Amino acid sequence: MRRLKIHLMKKTKSNNGVAQEILYSVCLAAWNLCSQNLAKFTALKAFYTEAFIDQALAAVQAAKELPPIVQTLAYRKEARINLVNATKQVQANWQLLKLYINKAFAGDIVQAKLEAAGAAFYEKASAGNWSAVRSLINTANTFIINNMVDLMANENMPADFKTKFQADGNSCIELSVTHARVNIEKEMATSRKVEANNAIYASAIEMLKDGQQLFKDNAAAQKQFTFRFLVSMYQGEGSASLKGYVVNDLGLPVEGVSVASVDQKYAAITDNKGYYRIARIAEGVYTFSLTCAGYVPQMQQITFTAGTASRGDFQLTNEMKQVA
Repeated sequence: MRRLKIHLMKKTKSNNGVAQEILYSVCLAAWNLCSQNLAKFTALKAFYTEAFIDQALAAVQAAKELPPIVQTLAYRKEARINLVNATKQVQANWQLLKLYINKAFAGDIVQAKLEAAGAAFYEKASAGNWSAVRSLINTANTFIINNMVDLMANENMPADFKTKFQADGNSCIELSVTHARVNIEKEMATSRKVEANNAIYASAIEMLKDGQQLFKDNAAAQKQFTFRFLVSMYQGEGSASLKGYVVNDLGLPVEGVSVASVDQKYAAITDNKGYYRIARIAEGVYTFSLTCAGYVPQMQQITFTAGTASRGDFQLTNEMKQVA
């Protein structure tokens, strides 16, 4: 349990400084080099065996198969967007309640009634304080129950308002629980991914240093056992990139859109301005998917040429609009 708490409090940082797909390719290539020169490695250190190399290759594959960090980021952004929208609905309901209170009670006690209905929590709730949102919901629900007769007098507050306020409040609270859970899962998943990547990197670096020692009298062979050289072989010169904006039918930016190649090699999430950028894309043709809660998924094929920056601006259609 103590180890879990450490992961949540302290973020694990990547040690290698290269894209994940390149890291996996480099590590696999490095261990294949080791295998090709196994006799020399075994003579240097006896633990270099076929089984040892197989374990190293399996560790690389296991790290590669862990969920991409961008995927966990997408889940977190989606959960936050859903919670923000639910909070806005709760605030809109509370503003209606404020109108009902102003009409139901005499002017000299309105302020006291508003405070009893949770006015003190409203401003904090507007600032994204989820604890204040819960307090606003619970306080307002209690107030409505205790003041139903006065609020509904003279056909002031609709009879179904209490039920709606409770339902929207319960939905918001459930989404806040989901948001908290996804945040924890994101931290844990990211930590596992980074730790696995760091482990295979450290293992490969140790082996590459042994390879440099073995081939110290052969400059060409020694060069193959350097991490940066292997990276350059897979990273390539003049890689391509993709950037752009994603908007909705009204031309407004859409936050939290996952823009990802179907093979999951390249991905990004749009920010609050709808902007995204993906760097270091290898030359070729890729199909990208655009997904976001509440919008119709979209697929787009893009051709990349080495050394070029491509532009990808997209417009997503609201799911409700398409159904209509």
